[in-house]
Amino acid sequence: MPNLVKQKNAAAKLMEFGMVRHTVDNMYHRNPDENEHRLMFQGQGKILVALSQHDGISQKELATNLDLTAQSTAEFVNKLVNKGLVTKEKSQKDRRVTIITLTKAGREIATKESAKIPEFLNVLTDEELDQFTSILTKLNSNLYDEINENNSNLFKKTQKTIKEHFRDWFL
Repeated sequence: MPNLVKQKNAAAKLMEFGMVRHTVDNMYHRNPDENEHRLMFQGQGKILVALSQHDGISQKELATNLDLTAQSTAEFVNKLVNKGLVTKEKSQKDRRVTIITLTKAGREIATKESAKIPEFLNVLTDEELDQFTSILTKLNSNLYDEINENNSNLFKKTQKTIKEHFRDWFL
């Protein structure tokens, strides 16, 4: 079974690609298919999805698995604790280690978040998901450059919009 976090990353890049492509299409007055399905995602972020696959892991392991800094992971975990979505407990084996576990409410949200990942990504292996995400990142970068070269204000607005809409996806 492919890693859900990798699928979520690929889905986020795909959505970003769609938004950036839409901006470029509008800039050049292109008319993409009006009936095109737009993927709309909101979520609690990678941590809940990662814990849904590997619950009860250390905060350090979580940071490593998600390629986040220890500080970013700690901040996000603390926010999730405050929302009642995860718990933090000291390990019985090593009191220096903090174990992160989903609560019932956290598991429910993680399940909902996992369901938002497009099913078509299930056919890709973890390696293919990494490649696909890399390809979409390359495409997005090219489109960002094109927007920036033609309209720097639109470029800034587009980046701000994407960061606001997909903040939890890119954490």
